[in-house]
Amino acid sequence: MVQTMTGRDGTVQACVLIRVRPGQHYQVARRIASFEGIKSAFAVMGGADVVARIEVKDLRELTVLGTQIGNLADVVTTETLVAAEQ
Repeated sequence: MVQTMTGRDGTVQACVLIRVRPGQHYQVARRIASFEGIKSAFAVMGGADVVARIEVKDLRELTVLGTQIGNLADVVTTETLVAAEQ
């Protein structure tokens, strides 16, 4: 199934790739999972330590949520991938 930037209900969908301080991936994933707009957050192996799947009503909410994630104490860097529009 191909997903687009705008969900069926007009929402914006994105994934955030998050690098964290060593040993903090599970704690950061649990913290992020509690944020409004996060559909799932989980620790991964590879270039990122945590991936968060986001669904929000608009780019403004995505910006606020991205900033909230980036400001967490154990977060080193983030990269937000906004779903493409078809």
